[in-house]
Amino acid sequence: MKKILLSVVALASITMTAMSQTRMTLHEEFTGENCGPCAATNPDFWTLINGYSSQLIHIAYMVPIPSTGFYCQRTPDIVTRMQNYYAIPFAPYGRYDGHVPDPSCGSPAGSSAGHPGCFTAGDITTEAAIAAPFNITVSNVWNSAFDSVTATITVTCVTAYSGTLYLRTVLAETNNFLTSPGSNGETHFENVVQAMYPDTLGTPMAGSWAVGNTHTYTIKGAVPSYVDKSGSPFIVCWIQNDVDKSIQQAAKATPLPIMATDVATAGTAGPAMSCATGTTSLTHSMVLKNPGSGTLTSATIYYNVDGGTYSSYSWSGSLASTATTTVTLPALSVTVNAAGYHYFADSVAKPNGVVAINQVNNYSYSYFFIENSAAAALPFSTSFESSDTGYYSTDNYSDGSTWEDWYNTSTPLGHTGSHAMGAELGYFSSTNVNNTFYLPEVNLTNPAHEKITFWEAYAQIATTNTDALDVVYSTNCGSTWTSIWTMTGTTMATMALNASSLVVPTAASNYAQRSASLSSVPAGSVIIGFKYTHGGGNSMWVDDINFVNTTNVNALAAIDGKINIYPNPANNEATLSFSLTEQSDVQVMIVDALGRVMNNVANESMEAGAHTIQVNTSMLASGVYNMVIHTNGDTQTEHFSIVK
Repeated sequence: MKKILLSVVALASITMTAMSQTRMTLHEEFTGENCGPCAATNPDFWTLINGYSSQLIHIAYMVPIPSTGFYCQRTPDIVTRMQNYYAIPFAPYGRYDGHVPDPSCGSPAGSSAGHPGCFTAGDITTEAAIAAPFNITVSNVWNSAFDSVTATITVTCVTAYSGTLYLRTVLAETNNFLTSPGSNGETHFENVVQAMYPDTLGTPMAGSWAVGNTHTYTIKGAVPSYVDKSGSPFIVCWIQNDVDKSIQQAAKATPLPIMATDVATAGTAGPAMSCATGTTSLTHSMVLKNPGSGTLTSATIYYNVDGGTYSSYSWSGSLASTATTTVTLPALSVTVNAAGYHYFADSVAKPNGVVAINQVNNYSYSYFFIENSAAAALPFSTSFESSDTGYYSTDNYSDGSTWEDWYNTSTPLGHTGSHAMGAELGYFSSTNVNNTFYLPEVNLTNPAHEKITFWEAYAQIATTNTDALDVVYSTNCGSTWTSIWTMTGTTMATMALNASSLVVPTAASNYAQRSASLSSVPAGSVIIGFKYTHGGGNSMWVDDINFVNTTNVNALAAIDGKINIYPNPANNEATLSFSLTEQSDVQVMIVDALGRVMNNVANESMEAGAHTIQVNTSMLASGVYNMVIHTNGDTQTEHFSIVK
């Protein structure tokens, strides 16, 4: 009899082992829409983990690093819960089945532990090979109003286990935005946690489980209004030991079905730029989408400009599930008092004549810029301080590669004042892209004696970076552009190399003054722009722009173009070259970082044209210096280095 009982027990053990479920691992990522390094890391990280969907589930928590943004305002409880639970040190960051998968990552060892950039295929296969003590099955369903979801989760023990266990359940959804909701340029966010059920703590489980024990949990939770019901949200659940935070098993439900009748906007498009004054009439279009499973035959579109009174437009047709159509809406009037931003807003409602239940996808807008065609007379200047208006920047790429008005009131960021136009080149995911910011339209009366001066700061990641800065102009409201000045690579660098963090100017000495002649620009109304071309650098900054009209001051001499110093870095001798537009008294000095004059290189009258001066640097210590050139009508500064 004893032998028979042993056989039965052995058979039961073999049966449960045969029933055991392959471990489904869980990667919890901590990222954010304002996190520049997150935008740079996520594409490659997602490509890796999406190749292991049979072994790994990925969810993302949006955290307030480096600052609170759009997502954190929607889900503060989730952020608080996960920061306190894991005490995350930075973003992007990740825990894999509750632990740090790469504790020695970084230099020094461990300094980057948890960074998704350290995560490898080997981490996945190793973790997935560990036997799971539980099986989990999970299903999810909407209620009839599509405003709550019920998850049915069945847990079965296949290996005896004891611990302080919680069943954690989240609603996740991949989000795609028409424009970036944060400052890092991302518009695509994978598997974002939208809610935790029943709360951030989770559901307590029994502390001791024997082989064969089974329990079914029914968890119901409200679906937040910001969840797009057409975006296929889904339930993810996992069993976690709160003593060591280890995750024993995870599961993902089939995405929730889309509703039969729905309507959405998939984008609003107005003119990127327009030139006008007074009252002008502009048209725009919007993309109507059918995210429902049935055919969309009618909808109402509400639209306005600059937040004014809504107009309505009745659309009818036949739009299949997931299909889109572009609708051009009647013109609206815009009043132009000065150059500035305006926006069109669209809202859709009444799909097939019924109330739109899923309203989160019903609104879209687009900004556009109207240049005041009443051109300003010279002189004109801007330092991008809060009182300055009328400049316009574009974002032609989805990675956020655009100029922005940056400011820092505690440490002046501009050449003068707290503001400057800056581009975070090192955080952009694409190279060889370009973007331009434009100044208000000005009137050139005598381009032969007119120029533009500005201060530029730039840092590289490596000396091989091929970033470029161009001064461009347009005489046809931005339809075509022509470059009149360009600078590239190391010749543009004014700050030290930095491959690990964003370089931000902190003093006027971080900037160098540049000058571009406007002699090749046709007389009349013209728009001047500053265009960068991204070639892998760290950051670029422009401040204190001045248009100068020298017609009435006897053609004061200007430095025509760029100062060149070579070699740079120098040792005992360097060559300085520059060109003058007119005859002038010229003073050339070498100034150190503290503003002290270290060498008077030249002080004499020079003719118009090109000049070359040999500069003795043998008495200078290693360091960074400024070569300053004064003429009758100009001052320019160029940074250079001495290396002994």
